[in-house]
Amino acid sequence: MGPVAAATWGKKGCFILRKVLGALLVVLALGIAGYTFIEKQQFADALLSTAAVMTTTGIPGSLSQPGKLFTAALIVASVGIIAAAVVRFFNPPIEDSEETLTGFFGASGQENLIMKEVIVSRKSSLSGLSKAHILQGYGVVVVGIKHRAGFDINVPLNTKVKSGSTVLLLGSPATLLDVERKRKR
Repeated sequence: MGPVAAATWGKKGCFILRKVLGALLVVLALGIAGYTFIEKQQFADALLSTAAVMTTTGIPGSLSQPGKLFTAALIVASVGIIAAAVVRFFNPPIEDSEETLTGFFGASGQENLIMKEVIVSRKSSLSGLSKAHILQGYGVVVVGIKHRAGFDINVPLNTKVKSGSTVLLLGSPATLLDVERKRKR
């Protein structure tokens, strides 16, 4: 999980976990009630049947037609909740990621983030620095490095920016202006 995802889960992880567990408990309760009323099972048998169906480890034997339809609905609900939880875990909401980025850049809501192409000269303070060092030292993100075919946006954080290359930077207007003004001495 990346730094943005970790920050997102640090704030909202417990809330999301409670929602998932709550949804699973609702399905468990509905399953017990359904098997109790539809199949006339005792509580312990209904609990066992529901648990087996929710974990997809088994299906109760000799079900009526309504019981079979109910079992199919329980399987879909259980698998859907678990799949949604897994997807949510590995893909934090975009708006949360944007809030984290905006907070990182120190934008107060009145200052927008912009992208700008910058040619890195020999005297540029960016020449020879890695993407990670540029982010830490200047507060701007190297979105991409230009090559003959266009911008490569999938370069690792340890990639160094060479003089003569063109980079695409993301930051606040003031920060980008500050980067352009700084030169190596």
